[in-house]
Amino acid sequence: MTLTFDDVAHGTAVDTTYAGTGVTLASVTYPPRTWSAYARQMPLGADGQSGKNVLTIIESDPAYPWFDARYGAIEVTFSQLQQSVSVWAYAMNSPEGAGNADNRPFLEAYDASGKYLGKALTQLGVHDANFIGHWHPLSFSSASRNIAKIRLSSQANGLPWTYTAFDNLTFDRNIFASP
Repeated sequence: MTLTFDDVAHGTAVDTTYAGTGVTLASVTYPPRTWSAYARQMPLGADGQSGKNVLTIIESDPAYPWFDARYGAIEVTFSQLQQSVSVWAYAMNSPEGAGNADNRPFLEAYDASGKYLGKALTQLGVHDANFIGHWHPLSFSSASRNIAKIRLSSQANGLPWTYTAFDNLTFDRNIFASP
């Protein structure tokens, strides 16, 4: 199953929009605070991986759907445990200045008890020619069906910041599983 977020209007809160496919979404921060996740259009000159909308924590910035871990993460909760999950991340450079940090978009996986299972980072980083302004795949696989939720964001370990938005969330939906 792949969610493209293009079946809703720009600016839609998508928290329970895809519950019928086995996914709920939220935006989260540390310390814990929760609010909505949104489907938003990319600005002129940029497109979603599959169409017009991307997944973001940004509700109302008129121009940009991008964010990093300083602002929060998207939390995806699955109604059925997953063995493998993937998503595409768009990397955007920050206007805040130069630096040496190699911040990258990431996908973190957790089991049903909240135990951290691991992290996937984009293969390319800020110092690679085809990183900024491009879509990059992120995938996490486990040895068993134990992924209950994932968090999506971009590292924020100093300048330059790397902002991100996400598209094409892919997961397994077992239609034969008992509720």
